Amino acid sequence: MAHVTTQPASSTALRVGFLSRHLPSRDQLLRSEAVWLALMLFVAVIKILGETVVHVTYRSAGQESLFTWEAVITIASLGLVGIWSARATGFPVAWDVRATSAQRLLLPFAIGLGIGAVAVGIDVALAATPTIARALGQPSFNIDFPGSLLAYFGGGIEVETEYRLFSLPFLVWLISSVLLRGRGRQQTLWVIGALSAAYEPATQGGAIFVLAGGVVTPLMLAGYLVTSLLLNILAVVFFRRYGLLAPIALRWGDYLAFHILYGNFRHCGIDVERLPVCLAPTRPATAASSPGGRSASFFNVDSALSNFLYSVVFPA
Repeated sequence: MAHVTTQPASSTALRVGFLSRHLPSRDQLLRSEAVWLALMLFVAVIKILGETVVHVTYRSAGQESLFTWEAVITIASLGLVGIWSARATGFPVAWDVRATSAQRLLLPFAIGLGIGAVAVGIDVALAATPTIARALGQPSFNIDFPGSLLAYFGGGIEVETEYRLFSLPFLVWLISSVLLRGRGRQQTLWVIGALSAAYEPATQGGAIFVLAGGVVTPLMLAGYLVTSLLLNILAVVFFRRYGLLAPIALRWGDYLAFHILYGNFRHCGIDVERLPVCLAPTRPATAASSPGGRSASFFNVDSALSNFLYSVVFPA
């Protein structure tokens, strides 16, 4: 009877096997990491234009902090970690061949426009953003045009990274692959996905409602939650189905409808003579002009996570 002897795998073979399982292929690099770096180059160009060509009237220090070089580098790094985690947990690559450009870009963008239009209707009915702007001593709730084009399209990438592109796949990987050793991935995805969808409505809407001292009514909060929850739930779904570009396109559509078009031109109406007044940038209010001496950044929680993350990476 023949005896078969087996030799233990060499350390070189083990290292090669480990690297082949965990390092992306050239095609994966081109379809995810390269796409992500292109997005971050876009953010970097926006930052440079905002400092040299277009005046951006940030409404709070929190908004402005998203466009420091420390924040851009931190977001870029977190995005790369998110891409690796997404690949390890079965998310599609950014430019997946199984999805069409209409699915990953046009459909989410159109739905985002629709959600933004609904938010406009709610705001017109409830006058929420004018009320908040008056309470904060600001001339507008939104950043002035044309700086708003830079701030909201660039900021949309950054906040979507915080809410979804990094946090969702990384936490799914950490819990299901590391802590649970490969078990319960689908259940983990449902739980973390629900938390991801609830994070922005809870922190932004809930915090403003609590901190604004009665300025924001329960009806205003409910109106905000309707569109914000829908936007964030769909962002999770689109990310899981079509990759990281889909939730960004969704947010861009919403921001274009609500913050850029409605937010900047609703006071102009059809009076062409007033258009230069609406386009003229205004200086943001100081802390002293806000109610109770509070600055607008006190109410801004959009960038709270990014402030914490890059303060860890770049300690003072």
